[in-house]
Amino acid sequence: MNNTDPTSFQSILAGVKRLREKEGGNDDANKQQGRVQQPSAPVNEAKTAVSAGSVINAFNQKTIARDYKGKEEGEAKFYQGIKPGKTVLVNTTQKENPLLNHLKNINWRYISSSKGTKIYYDYLINRRSVLFLTLTYHKLYADYIGRRILPLQKNGDNILIFVVDDTNSEDILKDITKLCMFNGFTLLLAFNFEQAAKYIEYMNN
Repeated sequence: MNNTDPTSFQSILAGVKRLREKEGGNDDANKQQGRVQQPSAPVNEAKTAVSAGSVINAFNQKTIARDYKGKEEGEAKFYQGIKPGKTVLVNTTQKENPLLNHLKNINWRYISSSKGTKIYYDYLINRRSVLFLTLTYHKLYADYIGRRILPLQKNGDNILIFVVDDTNSEDILKDITKLCMFNGFTLLLAFNFEQAAKYIEYMNN
């Protein structure tokens, strides 16, 4: 009697091996009969690279599209003149943020608003605007985040990192979630500043 669990990792590996052997046998037969077909048209290398090597998720879903389509229409003026790269741009308003002490193995530098150029984001990562907020601050200044989100609405593809650093957060989290949903923001919850820094490191990779 076979006691092998069909959902076990060992049985999954065995199934994969059988599929590979079967596909390999079919390839050998095709080669012997001269039936190997060449693609009728060149493969789009850009699309192949995305499908084969990239995981599309909330962090990079539109960043990948920009790599091949260039700038999206309607991007804010403060993106102009900024070259995308691996350097995270940090608004000078974030200088006292403990999160910065936890950023490891990435390059970042401060940037500030200048005459005629207003910086609306807290962090700019691969052309994605990121705002930062803590639960304790939101309890003190509930209207703050609404004002910060407003000028970034038109761009979409934005992120709010929300650090839950206090108790009794359920109702507030519901409100923050709705605010993000209706204003083009992805909400990332962190429960300490180190975890929030990890989000930034991941998005920058």
